[in-house]
This record gives sequence, C-alpha cells and structure tokens, in this order.
Amino acid sequence: MTGYIYDTSVLSALLDAAHQRHVDIARAVASLPDDASHFVSAVSLAELTFGVRMSEAFSSSRLPALEQMLIDVHTYGVLEIGHHTATAYAELKTNLARRYLLKANRRDRPRWVEEWPLNNRGQRLQVDENDLWLCAQAKERSLTLLTADGGIQRIADADPEVMVLLA
Repeated sequence: MTGYIYDTSVLSALLDAAHQRHVDIARAVASLPDDASHFVSAVSLAELTFGVRMSEAFSSSRLPALEQMLIDVHTYGVLEIGHHTATAYAELKTNLARRYLLKANRRDRPRWVEEWPLNNRGQRLQVDENDLWLCAQAKERSLTLLTADGGIQRIADADPEVMVLLA
C-alpha cells in the first residue's frame, strides 16, 4: 500500500477553493491511487494554523473560510513527530550537508540550512527546517511527500530514501 504526506503548499491550495492552484492540486490528489493513505504532518498543521492566525491578526476579524480550513485539515491523519522522526531528521540533515556543504566545521557553515550553498554560483539551498522535518516524516514512514514546492527536490536529491512527488 502506498501513502502520501501533504506539504503545506499542497494543503493550502487543496483546502482553499479560491486558491489559484486549487484545481491543479485537487486534480493531482485525485490522481493518486485509490488505496493510498493520506496524511498531514503536525508541522504542516502548525504552518497552516500560523497562516490563518496571521491573516486574522492583520485583518482584525475572524475569517470563517480560513477557520474551516483548520477543521477540514483534520479529515486526514495527523502524523506527530517522535524519536524515530528525530533520527530520520538527523540522517537527512547529515546527507544534505554531505551533498551541499564544502566544509562540515560548525564555525565555517551557515547556521540556517536555507543559507547553505546550493552551488558555486552563490545560490542558496533555500529549504527550511520545516521542509526537513516533513521529509524526515516521509522517510521514517516510507511515505511520498506531495508538494507544490520544487525546492524540496533538493532534499530528495541528497537522500535517496526521501520520495517526493511534485504536484
């Protein structure tokens, strides 16, 4: 049986019918195998909740459509982060460092993973810690991460156990 974990980029488009990518993402989700399991990460739940709360904070009102998204997201199984996820995260970040860092010395490497170099032309990796946690959950459970963020492929390129499907 196959399984998928949805990135926040997929969830926000899937749960918001007004989102510009809603139709494309809904079509991608509908094309997944019928017997597949579908999950969201506690990390994506946090990112989605943060987005809703920020929208409310800056609009000075509760937004029923956004609140409904927070209810609808719970139709999927929510995966928690545990000690096995932590192990997968450490392995994944190490593999990322092997692939993209020239030096592993802590004082020579950028503190934030998104600032790690992508190549010798000065481009940065631009994946964040939350992306790593999502990929660690996918790796830990042998799930495919469904994402609309092409940059996440950089993580999968560093670790062959991470399966990514770009929607």
